[in-house]
Amino acid sequence: MRKYKLTITLDSDVSPGSGDSIAGVVDHDITHEYGIPIIPAKRLKGALRGVAKEFVDWGFTSQCEVNKLFGEPGKQYRSGFKIYDAKLASIPAGYFENEEDKEIKDYNTFLAQIKQLDTAAKVLPLFTMLYTKTATENGQAQTGSLRTIRAINRGLVFKSIIELENEKQKNLLYDCVKGLRHLGYGRTRGLGEVTCKLKMIQGEQEMKRNLMMKENSSHQEEQFVNQAIRITLQQPTLLAGSKGLYYSCTDFVPGSALLGVFASLYIKKHNLGKDAHKNPEFERLFLRGGVSFGYAYPEVDEKVFMPCPAHIQRVKNENRAMLRVKKDSTAVLRKINSLAYMQENTNELLLHEPAKEFRMHHARPDNRHIGRAVNDTKGAEKLEGKRGQFYYYTALQKGQRFIGKLKGKQKDVQLLVSLLKGVNDTIHLGRSRTAEYGAAKVDVVNKEPHMGGFLKAKKGDNKVAIYLATPLTLQNEIGRYVADVELLIAQFEREIGAALNIEKMYIKETVLTGYNAKWRLPKQEKQALDAGTVLIVSTENKEVDWSLIEKQQWGTEIGEGFGEIQVLQYEDTPNELGCISMSKKLQGKQSTKIDLDCVRYIERAIEKRNKDTLHNKEAIHLAKEMLDELKQYSKSKIYQLEQYVRCEENNFALPKLFPDPLKDIGDKKLKNQSKVFIDAFFHTIKLEVRKVGKETTQK
Repeated sequence: MRKYKLTITLDSDVSPGSGDSIAGVVDHDITHEYGIPIIPAKRLKGALRGVAKEFVDWGFTSQCEVNKLFGEPGKQYRSGFKIYDAKLASIPAGYFENEEDKEIKDYNTFLAQIKQLDTAAKVLPLFTMLYTKTATENGQAQTGSLRTIRAINRGLVFKSIIELENEKQKNLLYDCVKGLRHLGYGRTRGLGEVTCKLKMIQGEQEMKRNLMMKENSSHQEEQFVNQAIRITLQQPTLLAGSKGLYYSCTDFVPGSALLGVFASLYIKKHNLGKDAHKNPEFERLFLRGGVSFGYAYPEVDEKVFMPCPAHIQRVKNENRAMLRVKKDSTAVLRKINSLAYMQENTNELLLHEPAKEFRMHHARPDNRHIGRAVNDTKGAEKLEGKRGQFYYYTALQKGQRFIGKLKGKQKDVQLLVSLLKGVNDTIHLGRSRTAEYGAAKVDVVNKEPHMGGFLKAKKGDNKVAIYLATPLTLQNEIGRYVADVELLIAQFEREIGAALNIEKMYIKETVLTGYNAKWRLPKQEKQALDAGTVLIVSTENKEVDWSLIEKQQWGTEIGEGFGEIQVLQYEDTPNELGCISMSKKLQGKQSTKIDLDCVRYIERAIEKRNKDTLHNKEAIHLAKEMLDELKQYSKSKIYQLEQYVRCEENNFALPKLFPDPLKDIGDKKLKNQSKVFIDAFFHTIKLEVRKVGKETTQK
């Protein structure tokens, strides 16, 4: 796969709208990371496709070639084109205190240091400005038509990466980049002018990542292994939650997503195409459960957070959790929906919710004279073709890490890991993978990860908590999918050879769904016990080996990671645990030393802006205090005072008959003040005098 660097130089202010707004302040905002503007990949892809459509109209290419390059919505297979967000790459000379252009070589380090500075609200104004506009009718502004647009300042340089599988499409891509001259809102009103260049990346140095499994002798290839992998999100990732893609996102990477990723890599490497299901090896690995693709849960500070066991519940309005409530206790318990990790030595339950973000998008109508999605607005029914659509996605934020497991024969797992080398250990997860979403890096983890931290049951324990780490579904005697606890317990009893008594059940149910990409149809809905379900069971047999339950996966669809079970201690587990948010625990722990020149420039610019804001407020306050005293003087005297105060700039000398009290004001209160202070002072005086004069005229 070839990689290309797309360089975008802003020749004018540019507003690549995010679809978001700040009520009463900004109507059309931009996308940014901690105050540093970015140009979203979907905006870039849409703009490039727009240029390609112009080429089709002019007869330079065909619609078929455009679809091959950019893909078509709703098709089974994606195109070989992928584009990333355009990020700030260079700050022009003189923008801050820099005498020459400052290139940002490592954007991730740059962004980590920007986080240490201040809030995004103070960083963003350094790179953007606000434009206001209105619509007029009969020479007057229409009511409610005032709009404020945020735009990125001209002169800044952004860079994006484009990946292209088919080199035959290279020429069309180059032409589209050359033809891209305008971007974002207000293209006909002076905004959005850009210069774009595309250059192939030669001999890119990839970061060395660990894709080596522990070496074993050849006779151990048939041995069953449980190989951990670490997934680091390079882009926001769309994984539909229980409420659908637009309204929710999962807190983890489901096994079905990983299965699909590795299956597509296998199909691509072996050129299986649409007949992959006929290949015996493919069928065994991916369709018959030859390898189980476990759920990947978030990793924070080397701790892997899993669904909180349902028998651990939080005390209402308190930061503590309990397993058992005494009869005389008045505590009210509530279930914990966050992911959890239990620290044994401190009796703490760490809670974590993966960071998520909302991104808004719109698809333009087929009629390119209309620059926005009209959907079902009045008169839209008269338009031919697609009318466009406005929508938003909820996605897992980039930069987060997840730990999953590949379970199967050693030779099969090694085969899957080897597939990653052919794609530079980069996989693409979830939806909308060709622009803005889904890229992730994969490492092999040879050290056993700390999964959940929950205390495991020991051989001989009489009372335990059977905990479902992932959803589990069973089939009854007639083949119907059921969430039947008694059926599950009966299977456990056969495995361990002992009778189990159910003391208490904490049941969480769900419905498993999905989509079959091959047949382009939704999968059958299956009733299931959800992750976090706990069964408190006891036995009279003191020799029960609970590890027999943990060694295998239970139920059906185990290839997608379903049916993972842990057997936890119950009686020896502390009854009370302190609840601590992991984000609060890490506050102040993660800090980055500021050593980049461009970050220091931004830091000093923020300090200067804060100082100017303070001087501005002080000047306005002083001007209003002295207004009555200054009213007695004419406008010419006020003008002379202003020039006298600025005398260092223009060497202005006061007239001989200039009033001494007015000169004293200049010497004692205005001389040696900053330019911002003086500007704000006299601007306020002029406004207040004008206001008083208007009121007098009206009387």
